[in-house]
Amino acid sequence: MNEDELDQLVLRVQNGDRDAFSEVVFAIRRELRIFLSSHASSIDMVEEVLQTTLVSVYENIEKYELRGTFLSWTKGFARNLLMKELHARSRYVASEGDLIEQIVVKAALESAQGKDREEDYAEKLRECLKQLPEISHRLIQQRYFDGMSVKAIAKLTERTETWTAVALFRVRDLLRKCMMKEATP
Repeated sequence: MNEDELDQLVLRVQNGDRDAFSEVVFAIRRELRIFLSSHASSIDMVEEVLQTTLVSVYENIEKYELRGTFLSWTKGFARNLLMKELHARSRYVASEGDLIEQIVVKAALESAQGKDREEDYAEKLRECLKQLPEISHRLIQQRYFDGMSVKAIAKLTERTETWTAVALFRVRDLLRKCMMKEATP
């Protein structure tokens, strides 16, 4: 759907046709999800910000001026909400002391802000992950990339939750040391 057709749908919504908003959502949802996915730190964050964006757009659609920029206007909402969510997540992971999550969130925040990074934290992390033994790499994959709980990993690996938690702690410590070594001149 091109921007003019999208503006016609928006005009219908602005004129009181609430059902037309579902057509608007259908038309922009994929593009918004791609936009958010390129900057968010998790798929859960993408979905949460996407839903919040759509609600905000619906609440503010009367303010939109028809000029073929609806998707850009909507991405502005998405970007602002994403930045708010990333800042909140950044504060939370800093208090938790989870280095991997801090790196992921920091990289996402810098990406969303459009900053050029002097150091590519994500690349460093990939290099450090490559150095891990297979079992350690698999634990990190399951916990941080697949989003599994410690309990679920323990069940899957037929280990105790305590063993799994301690193993994850040790692997995070190895990654922290690797990241610190890489950062030292």
